[in-house]
Parts: sequence; C-alpha cells; structure tokens
Amino acid sequence: MGRIAAVIGALCLSALPWVVSASGPDGGTGLRVRILDETAPAGSIVQMKLRTTEVTPISGGRGRFAFDQSVFDAVVGIGLFATTGEVAGAAVVDAGQVRLGYVTTQPFTADYPFMTIALRIRADAIPGAQTNFTIDPSSIWTLNGVPVSARISPGTVTVGGSVAIGNVVPGEGSLPAGTVVSVRGVGFGPLSRLRSEGTLDITSPLLVSPTEMRFRLRAPANMTAQLLRVDNPDGSRSMYYAYMRGVSAAVSSRALLASTQTVFSGTTRSVATVGPIPALSGSQFAGIALHNPSLTPADLTIELFAADGTSLFSSKRSLAAGSRLALDAAELLDGVIPPAGSFVRVTASSPIGAFGLLCDESARTVSPMLALEATH
Repeated sequence: MGRIAAVIGALCLSALPWVVSASGPDGGTGLRVRILDETAPAGSIVQMKLRTTEVTPISGGRGRFAFDQSVFDAVVGIGLFATTGEVAGAAVVDAGQVRLGYVTTQPFTADYPFMTIALRIRADAIPGAQTNFTIDPSSIWTLNGVPVSARISPGTVTVGGSVAIGNVVPGEGSLPAGTVVSVRGVGFGPLSRLRSEGTLDITSPLLVSPTEMRFRLRAPANMTAQLLRVDNPDGSRSMYYAYMRGVSAAVSSRALLASTQTVFSGTTRSVATVGPIPALSGSQFAGIALHNPSLTPADLTIELFAADGTSLFSSKRSLAAGSRLALDAAELLDGVIPPAGSFVRVTASSPIGAFGLLCDESARTVSPMLALEATH
C-alpha cells in the first residue's frame, strides 16, 4: 500500500497545470528550441518541426501555444518522437489556444524533432501571406529531472508553393516487407519526386492522384519518425516526419476530452494497465486513450480491478485498424466509475497503444500517465 500511495501522490503532482520554472533570470536553462520555417499552399497541412539545438535530454513537459486563425483553421495532429522509448501526450484545443502535456520513458535529443505540430492552412489564405509560429515562453520542460523554461526561436510559415505532405498511412510502428504506404497531401503530379531522407528504400512510387502517392516497403521497416520528402519541378518542396495520427473511433460525451488530441508513440502492447487511479474531486475524472496502428481491427477486453486485485467489472470493444479514441474510463466500462486506488487493464487481440488520462474539467487540464508496463 505504501508504493500505491507514493504513485498516487506522483500522479496528483503531474496533474497540476503548471510548475515553477527552475531557470535563471536570463532564461539560461541550457534548453533552446528552434522551430523550422515552412511553406505550404492554401488549404493544405503544414507540419511545424521543433528541434533542440543541442543534444539536450527532455523527459516531459507542459507547453502551450497559439496559432494565427487568420492563416490556420485547425490543429490536425501532434507528433512526439522518442524513437526507442515511449511517449504519452494530451493536447487540449480551445479555439486558437492549445495546452499540451506529455511524459516519456526516453528523453528526447537532437537526433529528431522532439515534436511536430500539423496545422491546416485556411483554404482562403492569401498566397504570400506569412505568420510566425512559436511556443509560449511560459511553457515548462523537464530537463535532467528539473522543470525549466526554454529559449524559443520562432518559425515562419509562408502560404505558397505547389506541394505539401499532410499525412502518411501507416505512419508508425514496425511494418513487414510488402506493406503499402500511402503519402497524402496536395500538389502531387507526374513529375513530383518522392524520396526518403531516412532509411526507407523508395524506388518506384506510384502516383494515385494529385492528393496521394504510394510506395511498397521492400524490406521490414519502422515507420516512426521516418522523414519523407516530395519535390516538384517548380522548386517547391515538402518534408514530413511520419507518425500515427489515426482516425477518431469515438467522441467522448465529456466536452474536455472531445476537445483533446492524444499523442501516442510507436510502442504497442497486447496488455496495458492504467493506475492506480487517484482520489478525484467532482470536476475530475479518469480517462483512457487507445489507438490501433495495425492493419487489422483489434478486439479489446477492458477490466476494472480494485486496489487489492479483486475484479470489479469487465467490458468488450473493438477498435478499427488505424483508429484512436480518448474516453472517460466510465464510458469504456458501461458507466462504472473507477474507485480510488483501482486499476484498468486493457487486453487486445493485437498490440495497441494505451495510456491513462487524469482530467479536470474546472481547470481544463488533461494529464497523461503511462501504462504501468511502460515503466517496468
């Protein structure tokens, strides 16, 4: 019971919306983040890429950002990349304001962007228009176990060019040879050149339409964080880091979760346990985030256990290939609310991504917590 109490205390601490920065008065934290400049046509999706300028281990954080609603009309996806670890993230989107919290088992470094943010450019955006994109300086990151702020170099988005990659499906996980990968976007043509800036062998891509190109994996590959590039004859270029965005399989009746985007890593498992669930107030509740990056549906068994291991309830559900959901735990358990100290175990017929969510409707915060199997 002592270990459970300690874990509950840690979870309650992680649910706090902000912590005090440990940086000095000049912001000299050793953490510097650069956001790359991007160009993409009106009506397309642009992927903003956040890099650290040095090999700096970031093991978690709470960031916030706003986007220019005269240029963008939505955040369509967020990617977090810990290529050999596991990540759980949740972003609450309120109009043009976004608050993101995440935890990871492997600190991010400069090898990849540690975060990408996909924004949809308005269809009526004026060609040539420019806007800056940045992260709020009040954002907090965990650096070497200490919460700090960061120096941010904003990126500039220009509305223009002829091509943009908007999604890669499947975009995550280890896939067998022969898998067909779909690259989706705008502006693809007979002379568009698709290639990999990573380890993929793309020798014979197929142009399906102006919005899709396909290629077949010649050998087994891990698609997570693979960098793909399309060049057009007019000099336009789009570069995109693959990740699993997924199609929503269900929308929570909880308004807070309905406006939350969950962020998964490439790690999957057949059994995932979330808990212990801490004691929650009237405005707080526990949620579960699930995604199925595989090419086939997954059958799920969701079980609720008391702190002493007693089985309290069980339900079943199917999760379609390439889909995701984030629901109140009670919505997955036919209305049964998990008591304090309980655990929720999800068993799947094929490996899936799964983590817990601590939600506070009054504070409008959603804090992710990794499955217990991720930390053992």
